[in-house]
This record gives sequence, structure tokens and C-alpha cells, in this order.
Amino acid sequence: MTAPADSNEPDSWINRIELITAAILQAGIGLMTISAIYEGLWRVAFSGSIVLLLTFSPAIIERRLRLPLPVEFTLLTCLFLFASFVLGEISDFYERIWWWDLVLHCTSAMLTGFIGFLAVYVFHMTHRIQVKPLHVAAFTFGFAVTLGTLWEIFEFLMDWYVGTNMQKSGLTDTMTDMIINAFGALAAAAIGFFYVRNGDSQLAQRLLRRVAAKKTRGSNVLPTGTGGSGTQER
Repeated sequence: MTAPADSNEPDSWINRIELITAAILQAGIGLMTISAIYEGLWRVAFSGSIVLLLTFSPAIIERRLRLPLPVEFTLLTCLFLFASFVLGEISDFYERIWWWDLVLHCTSAMLTGFIGFLAVYVFHMTHRIQVKPLHVAAFTFGFAVTLGTLWEIFEFLMDWYVGTNMQKSGLTDTMTDMIINAFGALAAAAIGFFYVRNGDSQLAQRLLRRVAAKKTRGSNVLPTGTGGSGTQER
């Protein structure tokens, strides 16, 4: 059943606030990049340009995969990149706060893991593919770990060719980041697994409700009350 229009008003306002916040974070990254260009800090300007482009990755994923992502993903992506570039690199939080890098990598792994989970789960619920909970978890884990590994490759290339110091302590930093990525990916995979099997994850249920809300404005509508309990496969 379709919820009454007025019941979506709170979510509508929350979405607007989240989008405005994401836009402010993007503007902050853009201003730092422009400032770096003005001051002739070409390495910072180059890094800032790439980071700014990455803030639009949720929109690109939505368009390419035809997967309506919740607004929270756009906000969290912008927040992560702002915290990584503006606070971490420029404001030197990586050196001032020892756990800053670890928290960011764990958060980003969970974020990308949930994107992978939503992608395969939406295809599953629309009967484009049929997968078991374990396969959903494996895809979620692999998706997050792969993107985390690509980010480490990006850091290496930036340090090697541009002269930045994104890897800090080199191999130790890289391996620590990859281990933290794996833990974050495992957490996202576990949530996806238990949701598809039992429908008992409040976080996954919330994300899927947001996806369903966006799908109602399109042609294919996902049932908002659908959970893992409706497709129990073991």
C-alpha cells in the first residue's frame, strides 16, 4: 500500500537538509581547490579536483545502475571526502588525531558495502536475479574491499606521481587501512546477510524504505514492507 502523502513530509524535510548539507560540503571542497589554484599549490589543487569529482559518485552510480540511492549516501560520501581531504590532508587531522584515518576507512568501507548490498538486493527483489543470503553477503564484502583497494592504489599513485603524502607511513599505513576496510566491509556484509535471511536489520530496512520512496517516483516500485522474511533462502 502507498503511504499517505503527508506521512512523507518529515522525510522530505530531512532529505532537503541532507542535500543542502552535502552541497555545503561540496562547496567547501571546491573553495579549497580554487584557493589552492590561486596560491599556486598545484598538488593540492589537483587532489581537490579529483575529490570534488568523487563527491558526485552517488549520482553517477544512480544513473549507471538505475539504482535509486538514499540521500544519506550522497551526504555520507561528501562528509567522508570533506573529512579526508579538507580536515585530514589540509588541516592535518591525520597527524593530530591518530584514529582519524582508521575511522574514515571503516566508515567508507561500510558505506560502499551498503551500496553493493542495495544494488544486488534491488535486483533480487525485482526478480532480475535470484541470490541466496550468503551470496549477497559475499558480493557486499567483495564490492567494499575492491573499492577500498582501488582507493589505496589511488593513494599510492598520488604519492608516486604527484608527490603527496597520502600513505603516511607507507606499507604499514596501507595494510592497516586495508584491514580496517575489511572489517567495515564485513560489518556491512553481515547486516546484509541477516536482513535478507531474516529481515531483522533496522538499518537495512531503513535504507530499503528510502530506496522504495525514491522508486515510487519512477516506473518500478519496490514494496516498502518487503524484508528478508519474504524471501527466506538459506
